[in-house]
Amino acid sequence: MKPNIQSVMSSTKVLAFDMSSHVCVWSQAGVIKSTRCINAFDCLNCPIYKRMKQVVADGKLKEGRAPVDWRVAEARELRDPFQMKCRHMLSGRVSYKYCINDYDCDRCAYNQMIEDEVLAEQLSRSRQTVVSGFALAANYYYHIGHAWARVEYGGRVRVGLDDFVSRLFGPFERVDLPKMGYVLRQGEPGFGLVRGNLRAECLSPLEGVVVALNPKVFDQAGPLTAEPYDGGWLMVIEPVRLLSGLRNLLFEDESRAWLEDEASSLTAMVSEDTGMRLAATGGRALPDIFGRMPELGWKRLTKAFLRT
Repeated sequence: MKPNIQSVMSSTKVLAFDMSSHVCVWSQAGVIKSTRCINAFDCLNCPIYKRMKQVVADGKLKEGRAPVDWRVAEARELRDPFQMKCRHMLSGRVSYKYCINDYDCDRCAYNQMIEDEVLAEQLSRSRQTVVSGFALAANYYYHIGHAWARVEYGGRVRVGLDDFVSRLFGPFERVDLPKMGYVLRQGEPGFGLVRGNLRAECLSPLEGVVVALNPKVFDQAGPLTAEPYDGGWLMVIEPVRLLSGLRNLLFEDESRAWLEDEASSLTAMVSEDTGMRLAATGGRALPDIFGRMPELGWKRLTKAFLRT
């Protein structure tokens, strides 16, 4: 049975970070009606792309021969290589590139080069707001264990820990990261934070395979504390079941409301146990909260906020 493209497209909201447009590349090509990308431009694993490949293979892209739920621009022959814009050009990733491979992207050397560049490129800076004293990055997805997931072009996901964890438990001596190729499970321990003789397990925000690690945090965790949403990222994963996994995370208004609740819980704990203030003048939470108030208890804090 062919996939119901309309139901797939409306199933969830997926944003690839720092993309100027989230319009499906086949909409840009005039093949289907205007709609948003549902898979962070990971076209090779998208049901729309898989159907598109079959339509091309069957020679059904000529005017008047397309399936009823596809439309082709008037007098357009998409099998003409001079009319076939590369999907990375259609998405806005590159300014100029035409396809000479009949949209067989999974066998295209240029497509592989683009995917490799995504892992190595300079990170775009996050846009942050302050919620109850803690920074929150826009267009990031958040797990209740305070790990964030940033969906990037091509469907890979960059993972890190939020400002709340950095201020509550840091500074850290090191971060214990999994090895390349390790399979993470959503909501299960996937990496650890070490401070002196104390260790905290952190839950993975998504399921997937580790494909890159941040060398800056291997031996010293300073960037994690100083730039939790940017230079302090931890790893990149190739996600499994991205759409369903994102439904279990918090995004936009949900993440702001959740962080307000977490800050309120911590404020009450600090006030009751120590009588000290959580925030400094100006509304930002103090750094090194545990170091200032060890009587809060490391295990108590990890259980309450890291959910481990």
